[in-house]
Amino acid sequence: MSAPWIFVPQLPPSAPSTCRVDADEAKHAAGSRRLRTGDRMHLFDGRGVIADASMGVLNRDGSIDAEIDALRAQPLLAPMLEIASAVPKGDRLGTLLESLGPLGAARWTPLNCAHSVVKWSISHEPRTRRVLISSCKQSHQSWLPQIAASCAPEVAARDAISRGLQVFIAHPGGELISSAGRISSPASFLIGPEGGFTEAELQAVEALGARRVSLGSAILRIELAVSCVLANARLA
Repeated sequence: MSAPWIFVPQLPPSAPSTCRVDADEAKHAAGSRRLRTGDRMHLFDGRGVIADASMGVLNRDGSIDAEIDALRAQPLLAPMLEIASAVPKGDRLGTLLESLGPLGAARWTPLNCAHSVVKWSISHEPRTRRVLISSCKQSHQSWLPQIAASCAPEVAARDAISRGLQVFIAHPGGELISSAGRISSPASFLIGPEGGFTEAELQAVEALGARRVSLGSAILRIELAVSCVLANARLA
């Protein structure tokens, strides 16, 4: 069995050193993974740093003092990819989020579109963060996708372009994404609700320089479209 990955927001700057693992993460290590004192684990901070460590004694407050013997950096997958998408309903949001870490999305922006059924709320953030952390643990990815403020498609496209990213908008009628060529520079992909982007939203984004791409003839659910876009961009 491979050593489990444990999320620690702040790792020490050097090794050897000791690091406190809070009660919630310690519960995962000692409870779900049944680790004992001396067992190996990997700590990650969500910003690319990984600590090779061993489990210390369980403290009275439920935390653990892990013993770190080495630190290393895992580079962000290249090219940097971002997703800006409408928010799916119910548990389908969790499915969307679970694909972001393993497929190396650096950032996710929830879009409020004219045809959106679900509007993003600040109340979604705690669960969103938990799902993202869990997916990074499972996939051994040390970069935790950032969650940007919700906005309209035009605002998301303008922000991405201002930061030097290519912008693609997934919509029928564009060039098939698998034929669009290798994505070799940082890019952001906009994905709308099942009802699609409105003509006004398309025109506003394309006027900024966004390029339209198609995911094929089928109308995909939001979460499947996100996985499709990331997988095609990574494997092209």
